[in-house]
Amino acid sequence: MERAEVCVRDGKLVGVVEKGIYGGRYIAFRGIPYAKPPIGELRFKDPVPPEPWSGSRDASKYGNVAVQINVDKKSQIIGDEDCLFLNVFTTDIKSSEKRPVMVWIHGGGFFFGSGDSSFYSPDYIVEKDVLLITLNYRLGVLGFLNLYNEVATGNQGLKDVILALQWVQKNISEFGGDSENVTIFGESAGGAIVHYLTLSPLSEGLFHKAISQSGTITCPWAFTDPESCSTNKGFLLAKKLGKMTEDPKDVYEFLKMIDAKKLVETEKFLATEEERRQFLLIFTPTLDHESSNPVFSEDLMTFIHRGVKVPYLLGFTSCEGSYLLKSNDYGCISKESLSQVDSDFKLGIYPRVLAILPKIPITLYQLRSLYFGDKNISEESVANYINLLSDIFFFRGIMQTADIQMNNDNSGKTYLYQFSYESETSLMKKILNIDFPGVSHGEELCYLFYPDIIKELGLSVPAPDSEDYKMISRLTQMWTDFAKTGNPTPAITDLTPIKWTPLKPAGDVYDYLDIDVKPRMKTFRKGEQRWEWKNT
Repeated sequence: MERAEVCVRDGKLVGVVEKGIYGGRYIAFRGIPYAKPPIGELRFKDPVPPEPWSGSRDASKYGNVAVQINVDKKSQIIGDEDCLFLNVFTTDIKSSEKRPVMVWIHGGGFFFGSGDSSFYSPDYIVEKDVLLITLNYRLGVLGFLNLYNEVATGNQGLKDVILALQWVQKNISEFGGDSENVTIFGESAGGAIVHYLTLSPLSEGLFHKAISQSGTITCPWAFTDPESCSTNKGFLLAKKLGKMTEDPKDVYEFLKMIDAKKLVETEKFLATEEERRQFLLIFTPTLDHESSNPVFSEDLMTFIHRGVKVPYLLGFTSCEGSYLLKSNDYGCISKESLSQVDSDFKLGIYPRVLAILPKIPITLYQLRSLYFGDKNISEESVANYINLLSDIFFFRGIMQTADIQMNNDNSGKTYLYQFSYESETSLMKKILNIDFPGVSHGEELCYLFYPDIIKELGLSVPAPDSEDYKMISRLTQMWTDFAKTGNPTPAITDLTPIKWTPLKPAGDVYDYLDIDVKPRMKTFRKGEQRWEWKNT
């Protein structure tokens, strides 16, 4: 096997040359430590830079994934606390010109996922003359425990990503990358992390463009307000493990000594049945004002309204909510569960989620009428329920972010999209076993990355003469053109036959690119959209 060597600040790395899935070759440097293992006294603490090593370090294999529930086998806990690794992919480390750098931040609800090849092989993107980096960050309680005390201030996972970006600034030129042209991009929780980093002073200057796919801070699952929780989940976790105390320092000392897999295994039992029905996440980003180095230097709304100053691309799929009801990750919702949701609505329980969203303009009764008319929430009206979930958890929040960008004089150019390409051979639908029409949450990912997991399922990549292959080419072209230039369609070509125009400042319409077999510019008119919840 052909090898390649690079010397970074911490020592020598020996990577490996790989064959791309559609031919061609790329060089992979995997499992590079960007921080010390966050174990022992560093558990629940901000990450610190790694120790240098002597000699050559094998960089042919991925590092450990973060400790997490295996979403395929819910009873299995996988991963390791020593998980802070990144991976670098390029077709040429000796290029005469420095290449644009794209840093991928994986999703997974802040509690599962990794930057490895199971979903995020680099084969498609690196063919477009950019350098791709994927990474791991701490998840669940290990990445987001906040006891609102200096012993555990939260947002450890966000700070992991920031340290990885600092590593990129110091080292990426050794791989032929341009440290002055870095784009961060992510999907779902990864998209929300991208949005956080565009606003936080901690990450200023570490990147130059940003892409948030199906996730921003303003989505209700992306942030936990302590006032919305009756009990701090960290204290509740300690209690479940046998420690009853009101002292955050006692909780910290206790949780620090528990086996990491035991913590994560117990974490999944912290959500109430009501919280599970409402898809509320247990450990997420939070205000971290107790930190000496906070991600949030202001209160949340001030923070959000600062606006993204770099060129920004954001959007969603056409039917986000089907992932929550009709996929392997969450399980297909049962008749009984739908009946319980119907009962929740009638009892007024659903505002628990809605309370997270600002300025709800209608009553719960009016909201129910808007989506269901006089129908019950049942198997017959599941499409209506999916629309409601799409709007609550994705569309409203992402469009709020778009609105902030349009009304902020200092914002960078912002490009909005809807991914509407529905394919009968969609790999993500097959992987997640989604059986509902429309384009589900995460479905665009298989057109950006080659998912290695398809081998296990006996599936194959799209044929070069297929519409799916054309979508791979189109999406990677637009995303990498944006990374290179700040404009996703700098030239009109067969792949990008239409000019993608940015949002206009303070207008009455949102211009967006509808990404489909034939991409087209369309508009959402303010005051006419389902998710605006007008009482008509």
